[in-house]
Amino acid sequence: MFGRDKLDLDKFHANCNGRFNTKFILCSRMCLRPLLIVCWFCQTMSLCPTDCHCGLDARGRRQVICAKEDFFFAFGECFFCQFKLQDNTDLMFKVLKITAPMDNENSLTIGPIFHEFQKLTELQITYSNVPAIGKHSFWGVPSLKHLNLTNNNISQVLEYNFRGLVNLLELHLDYNRIESMGSGTFHHLPELRTLTLSHNRLKHLSPRLFLMLGKLRTLDLSFNDLEHLDPDVFKDVQDLRTFSCRSCALRKMNPHIYSLLSSLTHLDIGDNEFKYLDSHEFRDLRKLQVLHMDGNHFPVILEKTFSSQGRLRVLNLARNRIAKVTTHAFANLTSLVELDLSYNKLDKLEPTSVLPMAETLRSINIDSNNIDIAEFKYVLQIINKLKELSIAELGYTTQDIPLGLLAQLDSIKYLNMSGNELVHLPVQFLSPVPKLAEIDVSRNKFHGLDERLVVRLEKVKVRLDDNPWACDLCHITPMLSRVNESTWVKDAVCTLPYNLKGRRFETLTVSMLGWCGTGLGYREEGFAGLALTHNAQLGLIAAGAAVVLLVITIAAVVAGLLYNRHHAAYYYTNEERRLAEREKMYVEPEKKVSIATIDEITKDPELQVLAS
Repeated sequence: MFGRDKLDLDKFHANCNGRFNTKFILCSRMCLRPLLIVCWFCQTMSLCPTDCHCGLDARGRRQVICAKEDFFFAFGECFFCQFKLQDNTDLMFKVLKITAPMDNENSLTIGPIFHEFQKLTELQITYSNVPAIGKHSFWGVPSLKHLNLTNNNISQVLEYNFRGLVNLLELHLDYNRIESMGSGTFHHLPELRTLTLSHNRLKHLSPRLFLMLGKLRTLDLSFNDLEHLDPDVFKDVQDLRTFSCRSCALRKMNPHIYSLLSSLTHLDIGDNEFKYLDSHEFRDLRKLQVLHMDGNHFPVILEKTFSSQGRLRVLNLARNRIAKVTTHAFANLTSLVELDLSYNKLDKLEPTSVLPMAETLRSINIDSNNIDIAEFKYVLQIINKLKELSIAELGYTTQDIPLGLLAQLDSIKYLNMSGNELVHLPVQFLSPVPKLAEIDVSRNKFHGLDERLVVRLEKVKVRLDDNPWACDLCHITPMLSRVNESTWVKDAVCTLPYNLKGRRFETLTVSMLGWCGTGLGYREEGFAGLALTHNAQLGLIAAGAAVVLLVITIAAVVAGLLYNRHHAAYYYTNEERRLAEREKMYVEPEKKVSIATIDEITKDPELQVLAS
């Protein structure tokens, strides 16, 4: 013990009535000053340490979890741990986890303090600002198989840090500040199967770094600024099955690395700087099952690039600059189950390109490309055993979608149509997919859903967020009527009108809704030409036509009546005059017309004037 931090052992022993075995662990902690933490283990007590949780994990192992900030301090005093001993020597628990909230981490220093834990198989010390592993921290704990020191402050790893861990299977050192490691750093870990070093500050890997790790199966170097990988580094781990170097600033991969790691089944080299993909890039990786190359910069998939990957099941080529997939780019991918081509620059995808995977493909993603959705229909006719289809952010409208797009996809369970320009979705569009379990129509331009579509989606998990819902009688009445039956309706939020903006559907009643497009906020939000759902449009058009026809009919009848009344009045007003003229015509003698001869004309001067 040191100075004023010395614990009164006699007093503690007296409090235990002198009956306890005073085995202890020294755990130093960095705070205002270094302190020594003494944990006393009492033979007859089975108390769980204060602020910890004791119980069984998923595998039935006894475990202790201490997940509280300032774990080793209690109001400035030392934290006493009390555990039950087995056979007076060995601790019964097998799992010890010490952690803290991310915003209030511990400050621990570890040393040779774990030799009392003779049955310990798993140790996790995370979010505790551990600065170093220590020279003999794990000496005398041969039972330890899983060691997790992630999210600490370790800057250097040395070969003597792991002495005594001859049976260790997993070592996790992610999220530290490790800058370098010498050759043979892990040679005391001959049984190691998994090593993760992601999110550190490594810029170089020493040759023979993985000496004596012949049984290593999983290696993760992701998020280190390595830029280049030397084949000599991998000479001792040729039986690797999973290798990840995501976001390592790699511009190319030395082909000898693939030759050395020919047993790989999982390869992740996404988010690097690859600008070209050779047609023979992966010819040595014949056992590959999962390949992630998303987030690179190559523009084309050449012919037969994956011709050696007959076992490949997952291929991720998202977020590249792919403008063309050649006709036979996917030749021999007869086992492919999942294909991701999202966020590229594809104008089209030839049906011939997907022929090799016609029987096996179950998921395809073409989000955010320039592909014409109407032409993509012919691709879907070939890969018609799909269960997941993502056609988001392609910019299509309701009019652009062929009603028969899903005609042959009766196995579809998940459909993503988010981020487009849809204002209506015909219920007939979903008729061919009876097994649909989830659909995403978020980030579209729906103002409401008609009744038939709401009924069709009643038992489907639906995402509706970020649509401009118009909370009026024309648009959301069918949805509101099922707000209690369909959980996805409850979370929809009104955009219009102004007085209902931000209200969730579950808080609305029909009496709150106004008529179509009325109320404040429609014009202000740019909805002067608010689109209605398809049925609402047809209903209003039909109603308007009926009103116009009725008005025309009434006008014609009124005009006819007025005309008849005017004609009758005129007839009766002049009837007496017409009768008098008719009677006079019959009473007066008939006038005779005389014809003058030429002699008479010559004798009468007036007739001469008329004749001339």
